[in-house]
Amino acid sequence: EIAPELTEWSDLFASGAERRARAEAGMPGAASGRDADDLLRDAAMFLRLVERLLVLQPILPQPRPERPGGG
Repeated sequence: EIAPELTEWSDLFASGAERRARAEAGMPGAASGRDADDLLRDAAMFLRLVERLLVLQPILPQPRPERPGGG
C-alpha cells in the first residue's frame, strides 16, 4: 500500500464502480443529480487532501553524486 491514509477514499471511489459503469453505458437513471453533486464534492475534497499531502511531504530530487576529480 503506497498511501494507507487514502484507503478510505479508495474504498469510497471503488464503491461507485457499478453506478459509474451504468452511467458510462448510457443507462437512464444510473445516477441522480444528487449522486453527481456528491461525487463532485467528494472528488474536490480528495484533490485538496492530496495536494496538501504533497505540499507537506514533498519528494525532492536527490543530490547528484560528486564525480571523482571534482567535475
